[in-house]
This record gives sequence, structure tokens and C-alpha cells, in this order.
Amino acid sequence: MDRVGIIGYGHMGSMLVNGFLSSGVLGIDEIMVASKRQESMDACAAAWPGIGIARTNRELARQCRLIIITVRPQETRGVLNEIASVMDGDEHVVSLAAGISLEDLEGLFSGSVTRVVPTATSAVGQGTTLVCHGRQVGMLDALRAEGLFSSIGNVALVDEVNLPAATLLSSCGPGLLAAIIEELAGATARASGLEAGRALALTTEMAAATAAYLRETGKTPGDLVEEVATGGGVTEAGVQRLRERLPGVFDGTVAAMLERYGTVGK
Repeated sequence: MDRVGIIGYGHMGSMLVNGFLSSGVLGIDEIMVASKRQESMDACAAAWPGIGIARTNRELARQCRLIIITVRPQETRGVLNEIASVMDGDEHVVSLAAGISLEDLEGLFSGSVTRVVPTATSAVGQGTTLVCHGRQVGMLDALRAEGLFSSIGNVALVDEVNLPAATLLSSCGPGLLAAIIEELAGATARASGLEAGRALALTTEMAAATAAYLRETGKTPGDLVEEVATGGGVTEAGVQRLRERLPGVFDGTVAAMLERYGTVGK
């Protein structure tokens, strides 16, 4: 009963299984997986011989105390309704679904519930997983869940009111930054004779190095701009153009994303 159950073995579910087992935070006998897709279960069993495979979500819920639901937001309520009748209320349910509040989850299950927002970069042990605990979650359950997710990157506790904005940065942010990297590399290649693949490689390495520099030195982005953008220089010309145009672009981007966030899971 102390096993960790993961319902759903798509991109996110498989990432969690791989991360938990590869990091050693869980052993192969401490985890069980269920999915409605047989091919996903076959892939899981092939990747991790000996892992627990449940034939149904209800079977998993009977045998696991911490249950992580990784299905699409539109399917989360149905899964929780399905398993609630076989749980005794002592379980801890963790939902990865955007747009489904703690109040919604607690209305479906009277026990402990937590919302968690991982990020795609958790696949390489980087980035921040957001954690928001419900009213019923005790200290031991909270620490266990936080310990699991800290094995795949950083963990940040966030109040639910701030979860949408934090999600834009930690979970959606890698997609936004990837688009910026792609556009900067493309613009440089178009304006020069630099081969597109080389431009992308240089831009990607630059972005990683810049993030590492800021994190390790504790300097702010403004500090770095001052160091690089000397008066009348090349960088200053680019920074001035960005500061003229980017505030409006990003204000519109964030507004559109928050508006869409409010419709997810409805």
C-alpha cells in the first residue's frame, strides 16, 4: 500500500517514471503504473522490467497510497471519480492537471490532494516543479511528495492564487525561450552567411551559458546587460531595439496565455 502509483504513461507519466527510477528515489518494486493504452503499458514494461503494471486505474488505487494522475486535464475528473470509490480516504492524490483547482479535486476526493506542475526540462533533472498542497495534506505526505519531485529538479511551493503566473514561467517558459532561441538564430543566419544549424547551436549554448552565469554569480540580468552593452557598441544597439519593442510583445503574450489558462480543464 505504500507504493507510488502513476496513472497515465504519456510524455509526462513516462518522464516521471524514468526520473524517479533513474534517480534512485524509488526502487522498481515501489512504483506501479496504469494506462488505458496497452501500447503504453507494453513500452513501460519493456523499459523497466519488473515494474508494477495495473490492469485498471481502480486496481492501482487499491494498491498505492500516493497516486499521481498525469492524464489530460479534460480526463482528470473522470479518473478521480473512477478511483474514489475504492480508496479509503488515507491516500494522497497528486494532480498534474492545469486548470483543475484544489477545491475541485477536494470535491471529488475527501482525502489529501496536491497540485503539481512539472516542466519538460525535468527530463534532464533541470528546472522547477511547482507544488501546491491542499488543506488536508499533512507534513509527512507533503515532504514525501516534495522529495519525489526534487529528484527531477528543483521544487518550489506556490500558493494556488499564484500558480497560473508561476506556471507560465516554470512550465510554459521553456517553450517560450525555445521560440526566442529559434528566432534569434534564424535572424542571424538570414542576415549573414552563417549556416542555420551552426547559428542555432551557438544560440542554444549562449542561452544555457547566460542562465548559468546569472545563477552562479547572483547577478541580475540588468547587471549583465551593463557588462556586455558598452556605450555606442553593438550590444547596446540591439538592447535598445529590444527594449523599445519587447515590453508590448511580452505583455500581450502573458495576457493571452493567462486567458487561455483560465479555459484549460473546463
